[in-house]
Amino acid sequence: MNFLPTETYLAEHQMKFDTLVHPQSFTSMQTAHSAHISPSSLVKSVVLWNGDHYIMCLLPASHVLVLNWVDRETGHKHRLATENEVQRLLKGCEPGAVPALGQAFDVPVLWDHCLTKLDEAYFEAGDHKRLIHMAGDEFRSLLDQDCAITLSCTPDTVEYYQYIH
Repeated sequence: MNFLPTETYLAEHQMKFDTLVHPQSFTSMQTAHSAHISPSSLVKSVVLWNGDHYIMCLLPASHVLVLNWVDRETGHKHRLATENEVQRLLKGCEPGAVPALGQAFDVPVLWDHCLTKLDEAYFEAGDHKRLIHMAGDEFRSLLDQDCAITLSCTPDTVEYYQYIH
């Protein structure tokens, strides 16, 4: 099995992790189900473009991104990056398999403050069959603590929250 850029990055930075192989999946909820993990422990990544720069937003798979919250926090208007844009940014990764490791690709990261509660963190390795597993503290050590913001909510509350400025 070949190493993906995320695995290489973590190994080079002497981070403790293991790789979990699971049946092929294409959404974060499918991945959590097929890997038998809680969606709240699976960190999903969403890449945004603001006209000048890309950013990666990290949130639990059990949540949805609220784009206007990101815009408000950053002072910039964002849109979702296209699949082609993401492919150019994340060399060595399969389309749609976005690892929660922006720094491995020189992409700035914003992350939802609710990830501070994770005991265990799982995230895409860069393909549709492998997850990286790390202790929550180890995963958070990779994140800039000044970049923790509220950028997501649960699906049952998004309709209410997405319009609040």
